[in-house]
Amino acid sequence: MSLSSPGVHLFYHSRWQDTRVLDELCWGLEEQGVPCKAISYDENESALALSKRAAKSSALRVGLGLSVTGDIALTHAQLPEDRALVCGHIAAGIEQVRTLGANAGQLVKVLPFSEIT
Repeated sequence: MSLSSPGVHLFYHSRWQDTRVLDELCWGLEEQGVPCKAISYDENESALALSKRAAKSSALRVGLGLSVTGDIALTHAQLPEDRALVCGHIAAGIEQVRTLGANAGQLVKVLPFSEIT
């Protein structure tokens, strides 16, 4: 059994290591007071597949995935394998990326999602 603190897991392709995109997702969670554990993956999996893995590995059952192509998915471990709660893309802008991170924290806290404009 792991004694690490619970948090939302963010699985991302290593292309995004040390980038603002990754920072913004984590900062969105931080704004909600929810810890983020970012884990790099080199496999070319979809954002949905990465988010599902992340959710299943998180004690909070919430996960974010950031694919090599810049797709982002937010999901919960109890959702069907082929479904995400919210999807986005880095091309939508930094503000929307940060909002996706905040929405992950709001899911944990059982609060309504912030609107992505």
